[in-house]
Amino acid sequence: MGITRRQVVAGLAGLGLLAAGPAGAGETMRLSGRAFGTTWSVMLPGGMAGDEPTGIAAVLERIDRSMSPFRVDSELSIFNKAAAGRHAAGADFATVTAAALRIAAWSGGAFDPSVGPLVSRYGFGPIGGERAGDFHQLSCDGRSIGKEISGLSLDLCGIAKGYALDAVGQWLAGLGHRDFLIDIGGELLAAGTGPDGGPWRLGIEDPLHGGVHTRITASGLALATSGDRVNGYEIAGRRYSHIIDPATGEPVRNRLASVTVARGSAMEADGLATAMMVLGPERGLALAEADAVPVLFLIRDGTGLAARRSSAFAALERGA
Repeated sequence: MGITRRQVVAGLAGLGLLAAGPAGAGETMRLSGRAFGTTWSVMLPGGMAGDEPTGIAAVLERIDRSMSPFRVDSELSIFNKAAAGRHAAGADFATVTAAALRIAAWSGGAFDPSVGPLVSRYGFGPIGGERAGDFHQLSCDGRSIGKEISGLSLDLCGIAKGYALDAVGQWLAGLGHRDFLIDIGGELLAAGTGPDGGPWRLGIEDPLHGGVHTRITASGLALATSGDRVNGYEIAGRRYSHIIDPATGEPVRNRLASVTVARGSAMEADGLATAMMVLGPERGLALAEADAVPVLFLIRDGTGLAARRSSAFAALERGA
């Protein structure tokens, strides 16, 4: 299904990231569809090399069948209902779980893949369970996933979408594509060059007022934004985010409007953006500087926004 550049930008608006480069003309192909309860789009400046729509849909269906919490037959749902012990895991499920546990350890538990029951408690997800905030009780050896106690669930919603971006990118590269821009639900993976022959020019949205807040150029880079504009609600003047702080068991209560992370792996960017949203700008920036993670914090400041960025992110802006 072809889409216009106006539709590409409109589809990304409100989700944190905007494709800001020119659409170009001639052979640039634009594909779109739906997956994971959201939209996806792909821009291919080199045109089609095969049956890309069918192949992309198959990759996304495979991942959904593995890790969707909304499918009772997914590997994730079956694992969550299982008793304590080790359980066989397919390659996708094991890869994402292992990455989630690494990010959980790196962030000191700010990103916690066992937090699903708390997310559900506040009306944001379907994952049940009797325990939460116990990621140390989970393990993965690449072929199986273990839980030390019954009643423990896995929630990979904060990282699986990024993995899907990487998987689609790998599939396109296998077809011979070197230049593409993939969007799944507002997360982006940019490879090679855009239609104008230069790096992809991307915009990070102002989460309060719309429009572009910050511009960067990207090639071989993924961007993930986490925030509460799309998934959140307000009661009696208090904003309830879908992002849970495992330390308190409640939605995060800081002034962050959004966090954007850039990494070579979309899966890492996805998980780190969630972790940074929980950590906040002070602790988050300290970790980001220590490991050279490009991150941008947009912080509510009265009726506007204050921006704080890591040194690595500032370098990306200088190239825009």
